[in-house]
Parts: sequence; structure tokens; C-alpha cells
Amino acid sequence: MQYVIVAITPDAAGFDELKAESLTENFNMLRRLDAGWRTGENRFEAPGEKLLGLYIDDRLAGVCGLNRDPFSECARAGRIRHLYLSKQHRGTGAGRHLLLAVMSGAAGAFDYLNTHAPASASGFYLRMGFTAVVDEPRITHRIFCRA
Repeated sequence: MQYVIVAITPDAAGFDELKAESLTENFNMLRRLDAGWRTGENRFEAPGEKLLGLYIDDRLAGVCGLNRDPFSECARAGRIRHLYLSKQHRGTGAGRHLLLAVMSGAAGAFDYLNTHAPASASGFYLRMGFTAVVDEPRITHRIFCRA
């Protein structure tokens, strides 16, 4: 398998199909990503922010973004957003590659990264070095950035 990770928008080839798949699993992150992009509410344009797509054999298999955390008062808090990996590629290491690409260089803009993940993704984030957060609303996991 050939992994290619590139900056994308919801207009990217394969995004609509991946969004439809996510909705059949009752995951709304790509629907929210698309809506935020279309309204201009979230375009991943601030310093340190990015939206990446993972193509496997020329087909969009995953999406993940990084923003300044809108729910934090800390200006250097980042947030992993809208991580979705096609069901057929879970457990193959593809999600690890995508998340590492999104986190790459994050220390230049962020001291730590938060996320709010579904329970089914908790093990993945723990394996990626995140710690569970139980005492803060809207956060399930956090990782500190290293320069």
C-alpha cells in the first residue's frame, strides 16, 4: 500500500464518499468539518493549523485536522479535529501515519494538543502517547508537544 498525506479541503477527491461512510457509522465529524468549511467558521488557516487527507492507493482513506483549541483559554492549546479513518483501513497503521503527520511541527504553535474522541477511539489515542483526561469538559485525551 502506498500512503500519501496531503493538505486537503472538503472539495478534495473522495471526501464526499468518505463523509457518507462516516455518517453510516453515526460519526458526524466529517459532516461538521464540511459545514464549518462551507460557512467559513473553520478553514484551518491560523498559524499552526492544518487539515490533511490520507490517500491509500489514490483513494481518500482518512482525514484529520489541527486547530487552536476553541474551547481553551490557553492561546497555545491545540486540538486534534475531525479524525476519521475508513473502516477498511483501521488497525493497519494508517491512522497512526495520519495523526503523526498532523502532529508534526505542532510544537511551533502549541504547547499541548487536546481531543474529544469517541470511546471507541480511546485505545488508539492512548497507544499514540495521549493521556486520558477526565476532569475537563470537551476533552477526553491530551498530549504535550515537544520542540
